Amino acid sequence: MTRHNPAYRPPPRHDAAGRFFPAGPVPFPGSPDDWGFWDYVSNLRAMSRNPIEATTTISRERPFYKTTLLGQTFIVLGDPELIKTIFVRHSSDIALNPIRNKILIPIVGKGLITAEGEDWKRARHMTAPVFTPRNVTGFAGHMARDMKRAMGDSFQDGAHIKLGDEMLKLAYDVLSGALFSHEIDEQGQFMLPDIATALSHMGRPSLLDIFDAPKFIPRISKLRGVSAIKRVRAQISGLINQRLKRRAAGEPLPEDFITLLMHDGEDAQPPLSADEIEDQLITFIGAGHETTSRAIAWMVYLLSQDTDVRGQVEAEIDALDMDSPPQDWAAALPYTMACFNETMRLYPPAPFISRQAIADFTTEHVEVEKGEDILLNLWALHRHKNLWDEPDAFIPDRFMGKAGKAIHRFAFLPFGLGPRVCIGQRFALQEAAILIALMLRNYRFDYASTEAPWPVMRVTTQAHNGIPMKVSKR
Repeated sequence: MTRHNPAYRPPPRHDAAGRFFPAGPVPFPGSPDDWGFWDYVSNLRAMSRNPIEATTTISRERPFYKTTLLGQTFIVLGDPELIKTIFVRHSSDIALNPIRNKILIPIVGKGLITAEGEDWKRARHMTAPVFTPRNVTGFAGHMARDMKRAMGDSFQDGAHIKLGDEMLKLAYDVLSGALFSHEIDEQGQFMLPDIATALSHMGRPSLLDIFDAPKFIPRISKLRGVSAIKRVRAQISGLINQRLKRRAAGEPLPEDFITLLMHDGEDAQPPLSADEIEDQLITFIGAGHETTSRAIAWMVYLLSQDTDVRGQVEAEIDALDMDSPPQDWAAALPYTMACFNETMRLYPPAPFISRQAIADFTTEHVEVEKGEDILLNLWALHRHKNLWDEPDAFIPDRFMGKAGKAIHRFAFLPFGLGPRVCIGQRFALQEAAILIALMLRNYRFDYASTEAPWPVMRVTTQAHNGIPMKVSKR
């Protein structure tokens, strides 16, 4: 096999039809079963450095494959029906992957994305009231007002910015209103760097994690992240305790996430404790703030490279009546949201879903044994050659009309799947639609670097250079 060069970064390009193909890692060729020693070493190093770069060619070509690495068997899935069978029909036979939880639990504790079994069922039941359609719709007006207020601080005509950084600030400002009613905004200048530090230093597997080394062996690369997440938790914990005291004193409380999570237990369920509320809020910040802001930044970059598509998006947004905005912003902007979906296809916000079999079971195509790892690589699935035409190209029309309806439900999974599908999906899409509409109604963004942004996984898929942009007032 020809030795793979993980350092090679192919440049972005446009084809003869004007379609844009963004830069991305070249997959490892061949099957892992045919690799030599140095191929395995190279792949392990890529997995530790940037897991997206460890993607294999066959994960983009086959319905599934099984391979053994370091004595552990992995089943990598690429067929929507097989994915549905394992993650939905056999959901009780699989559990969260231990390595995944080793990465996430130190960040989010026992939030929804890490809890299992009865703990997860209880957490899901107690957090569901936050994301009812009524509450999501009710937050829309607050989101729009917060966005309009914050946008002027982030974007100035003629300015050069790092769009990724500015989107983090904007999304945090909007989310802070929904989570905390802005009651800890004065700490925002400290919260954002600490969140970024925590995800950057703790959001990828170390080789010690991959080799299942004992917990008492320190992960040196993660120590800065540990200190950062402690500071974030201290601020949130202080606010929760203040709220609990105010409620005990009979004071009126804002209608935000904290208040909704403090509701009394029902159906014999005790209320969430302060520590449990803290874990859920940290989870919402990580799952709602990082993912949405990163996806929007990638979308604006893609639009800057396809001005025809950008013109269609701007025309749709310009036609929206901002004096009487819709209750459902996403439904009112179908082409804009098709662009957002196409962005999440090319840059899935959380690119890996991993499980481990806790029982033997058999499907039509593959036998799964207890202890085997099941990997859903969304970076590969969303570019699978059997599922997508021109899979590496930015083509928003694939999500419109009949083409969009023809996409298999389990071929496009930016919000996960099965019982653990993202509970905040409706909220995230509403937030994204509002942010995109208000941004692109008022400003245009042109890419301001000769170096293409390179996708890097740090829990979320982000750009290595922050996506430099020049801002122009429209």
